Amino acid sequence: MGPAEVISRLADVGRHLSLRASLKGIQQRLARRLTGLNWSHRVPGIKHQLERVSTRDRDPVIAGADRWLDHHATFFSLNDIPLGDPIDWHRDYSSEMVGPIRYSGLINARDKDRVGDIKYIWELNRLQHLILLALAGTWTGNATYWEEIEKQVISWDKSNPFMMGLNWKSPLEAGMRLITWAYVLFITGNGGQERESFHKVLQHTIYRHQYFIRKFYSKNSSANNHLIGEMAGLYVGSVVWPCYRESAAWRAFARQKLIEEMFRQVEADGVGKERATEYQVFIIEFFVLAGALGHLIGDPFPQEYWARLKCMLGFLSAISNRAGDLPMFGDGDSGQAVWLPETTPERVRQLAGLSPFRQISAVNSDLRSMLLLWGQSPQEISFCPLPLPSQNLETFPDGGYYVLAANRGGENEMMVVFDSGPLGLPPLNAHGHADALSFWFSYDGEEFLIDPGTFTYYSSAQWRSYFRGTSAHNTVRIDGEDQSVSGGTFLWRETADCRLEHVEGTDDFVEAVGSHDGYQRLADPVIHTRKLQLFKKSRTLVITDRLECEGAHDIELFFHFSEKCQVRQVAPGSFEALNRNKRISIRVDSRFEPQLYRGFEKPILGWVSRTFGIKEPSFTLVARAKIGGSAQFVTEIAAI
Repeated sequence: MGPAEVISRLADVGRHLSLRASLKGIQQRLARRLTGLNWSHRVPGIKHQLERVSTRDRDPVIAGADRWLDHHATFFSLNDIPLGDPIDWHRDYSSEMVGPIRYSGLINARDKDRVGDIKYIWELNRLQHLILLALAGTWTGNATYWEEIEKQVISWDKSNPFMMGLNWKSPLEAGMRLITWAYVLFITGNGGQERESFHKVLQHTIYRHQYFIRKFYSKNSSANNHLIGEMAGLYVGSVVWPCYRESAAWRAFARQKLIEEMFRQVEADGVGKERATEYQVFIIEFFVLAGALGHLIGDPFPQEYWARLKCMLGFLSAISNRAGDLPMFGDGDSGQAVWLPETTPERVRQLAGLSPFRQISAVNSDLRSMLLLWGQSPQEISFCPLPLPSQNLETFPDGGYYVLAANRGGENEMMVVFDSGPLGLPPLNAHGHADALSFWFSYDGEEFLIDPGTFTYYSSAQWRSYFRGTSAHNTVRIDGEDQSVSGGTFLWRETADCRLEHVEGTDDFVEAVGSHDGYQRLADPVIHTRKLQLFKKSRTLVITDRLECEGAHDIELFFHFSEKCQVRQVAPGSFEALNRNKRISIRVDSRFEPQLYRGFEKPILGWVSRTFGIKEPSFTLVARAKIGGSAQFVTEIAAI
């Protein structure tokens, strides 16, 4: 932590001390900041456009709304859990622990023995289920949904006095609530006596949310995806409710920060610097909804902003197979800027559809796109066109990802995404994984070799360590050590320097070569170099691993299969994997001793987590060997 960050954190402590000492007076002052109830005049509703959404897309939303109407929640590992009436907004319903109601700055949100798993509390308190209720009410005309929205908003407001409790701990969570409330009004319309009542309930807490964000927004090493979400919330709040003395200043500040973060946190080739696929999807949604709202109200974001955003979309498109699946590189917590009952691949497909180069209709009936664009079509916003993904080789040199492909988009499509880039966003590299030179492999639209995901942040240090460690990725581990050295739940103390050495594409094959120095710290240093060669005609991937060292080392190669795969050994060193009606073979070097794992806890191996908080068994192949100096090994993966 550098001097500037120390000063910044001390300043935040000072702000908290000052705010706590004068909390009552500040609350009274906040109540006098209204310049008039000029609610939402600049943002038209969307009710007429929602009529175009198909019954197929409406049904899961209405079903989800009905469960929330009955106070039953499904998120993370919770499945239709009764919340009670009234809902306890301070309870972690996964552990039944209840957080304290005291000044937020004095609470340690990561102390699971006192507050439970903070992720579960915050996920509930984003209130994103209110959007489902608003949509269901609009489609069905049933006033009960709106009554429940108002009831929960009043309950939340009464249960969460300003700066008291865990829900005033994170500015990101405040930003998420502002976005939720704005979309509730956008969906249901702003007029009518009921909506005026809703506004009066919210008028003070909306101000306090924006005040809180502006005062305590993420800075320095904490300025990652959180800052983007905070600024998106502040921008939306100041536009939808432009009725406070500070509204114009807040809007200008948030807009400028969003533009700055677009270029600070995203590489020129469109790769998010956190190197975390799910978080890239997350921040794209924030960037889109803020930029689209600016366009709608005549406060347009610059063309460079949209151009970089299109590069982000292009990257997601490039690393997705024809079914829409993509690698789960880095951390992911299943967060959505606007929550709808969709998987990450479904969200990616719809986000990719925002681009005119996808040739979607100007009359866009996709619900997520409709909401993120505030009812506008992609053609109304000046995206810069990008080419379709390459048939053979797609390179992202700034981000460090390389896509090797054969018959892209067609039958028997074969895709490899190679990770040869930095671990994460410095200085904490908080959401990166120790996955240097790992890869993701898909054949004919079916995932075979995957990145197993994240699973947890706070509930278990052991599981957190596994899912972010080297053994949970399709790469090489040496002497049982991770390539990079962890310094905490969201900190890497030493990071492997990973770089591309060579990339080439011909009519017959595509290849990429990378190396990393993460094991230079060992008593006998080791350099790992990996070459991936995809031969198009034979539909074969050849992996050559070279280890440069002088002494003896224990070597492990890991291959993590999709949970949909059935894997069996067919001969010494040879295995077959079946996913639906597609089959591949894997043959490891004869010097290795291979072993299959599925759902093991000692050691932890053979797991995948598609949703935060949920893990399920899957096959993992581990090949082990001992070397006494430099060595080279070859693995072949072929379609059968």
